[in-house]
Amino acid sequence: MEKIGNLKDIKKGESMSFTYKGEKAILIRTRKDELAAYVAVCPHEGGTIEWDEKIHMILCECHLSLFNFEDGSLYRHSSIFELDEGLTKIDLSVDENKDIFAR
Repeated sequence: MEKIGNLKDIKKGESMSFTYKGEKAILIRTRKDELAAYVAVCPHEGGTIEWDEKIHMILCECHLSLFNFEDGSLYRHSSIFELDEGLTKIDLSVDENKDIFAR
């Protein structure tokens, strides 16, 4: 397991970047205090993904594709390409000290 940080490091509604097995990754904490983490690379052309709290979705700014927070599945993609793949989810755990770990 790799330590990402502590719950105090990430406010509700925000995200933070980290490295997971040598790849860019993103940890998201929603306003409802839900956590999720994904490899931060769009499966289309490798664009970086970002959390958009306003629409509660994960966004690839290269082609404006949207991914679901809950499982990383594709919600909508731009009409200039076809994409069926979702994001690579990272399993998380939180210990008694509120430290967040990627498994």
